[in-house]
Parts: sequence; C-alpha cells; structure tokens
Amino acid sequence: MKFLVVGIDYFTKWVEAEPLATITEKNVRGFVWKTIICRFGIPMVFVFDNGRQFNNSPFREFCKELGIHNHYSSPGHPQANGQVEVTNRSLLKMIKIRLEGAKALWPKELPNVLWAYRMTARTPTRETPFRLTFGTEAVILVEIGLTSFRTNGYDKDNNSSQLRLNLDLLDEARDQAKAKTKAYQQRMACYYDPRVKHREFKVGDLVLRKVTLAIPKTQPRENLGPHGKDCIKSSSSTREALITSRS
Repeated sequence: MKFLVVGIDYFTKWVEAEPLATITEKNVRGFVWKTIICRFGIPMVFVFDNGRQFNNSPFREFCKELGIHNHYSSPGHPQANGQVEVTNRSLLKMIKIRLEGAKALWPKELPNVLWAYRMTARTPTRETPFRLTFGTEAVILVEIGLTSFRTNGYDKDNNSSQLRLNLDLLDEARDQAKAKTKAYQQRMACYYDPRVKHREFKVGDLVLRKVTLAIPKTQPRENLGPHGKDCIKSSSSTREALITSRS
C-alpha cells in the first residue's frame, strides 16, 4: 500500500481513511460509497484537492447523480483545504510514532491510529469526534483494564433510557461545539491577521516559483507519501516566473 485517502467531516472532525495500492478514480469512488455514503448518508458538499482521481468526468457524474456538489481547492494552495491538511499531518505523526521505523506496516496500524484520533477531544470543539457523531462517548481500552465510573455504574435496567437521554442532549452539545469552534477561529484570526504582510502583485511583475523535487524510489523518505512530484518534500531552489493577464 502506497496511498492513503482521507475524508473528514468539517464540524465533528470525524475521520475516515483507507489505504490504497493505487489512487484511481474507481478506488476513490469505492471509498466514498462504502466508507462515507453507506455509513453516514449522502452529504451535500464535498471539498477535494485538484487530483485527477477527484477532478474527472466519471467521478463528477457519480456525485452529480447523488446530488452532491463538488468544490475543489486552488491548485498549488493546500491551505484552501486546511482542515484535511491538518488532519493528514496529525495522522502521519501518529503513524510514525507507532511504527518506530517499520514504515511498511502502516496499513495495519491505521485502524488503531484512527481509533485514537476519534476518541481524542479536538481543540476547536473540546469534544471527541465520536461524541459529536454518535451522541455518547465510547468505552475506551483503558476502561476495560481499570475500573471507571461508567463501567462500575452500569445499570442494565436504566441503560436504554440513559442512551436516549444522551441523544436528546446531542443537539445541545453540537450547538456548544459550534460556539466553541467560532470562538477558537476568532482567537486564531486575532493572532494571525496582525502578522500578515500585505503584498500586491501586478501584471508584468517578476515572482519566484518554488520548484517541486521528485524523490527517487531508491532514496529513503521521511514522509509516507508516494514518490514523485506530489511528495511533501520540495527543494529550496526557485525559478523566475512572470505574472500575465488572462485574455
């Protein structure tokens, strides 16, 4: 397995991911159907990068038949799809920690990494993706080996009513998470905006364009991505480019 296709819900931060040997339109369509639509229903909007596996006629037609609107991030500007980029970095870091150098085993460790990610409270919402998705917290592994309030206080007769109460409170929890996310975004904007240096470019200005470096297959890599021009690593060399106007 050389590729990892990742999908994330922007609100709950719930992540789905699947290792793939080839990143083709057929495999991506299967991932979307099996992992997202068949489990959570048909979404209104998908936000993709500009990879050919997403931006092609068969896949667009597949989404159109289901009433899904496709949005694509700007080429060469991954920040436009920042939520997925942040999640990718988190998953990559967690996989590296668990593997300790045995990179070929990463598909086997992926379910454990996804479990840990889904059970960890995210900073913007201060809730776990599991709770915002299903309305209750999952029993985690540490609660099996050690005693906890939930496992000790389990009451078979009242369990069903307690689960229904959790579902009744889910809307309130999501409203609170939405407010916390908004406050978090405002704090980030207050920190980031004053540090932005405004630059204006005009037609005819010379600019520097970063050159992407393809990594040979025989060379060791720090990242777990594919070889070639789409690798995370890029060279520090630059080329001159000229801004032109569109006709």
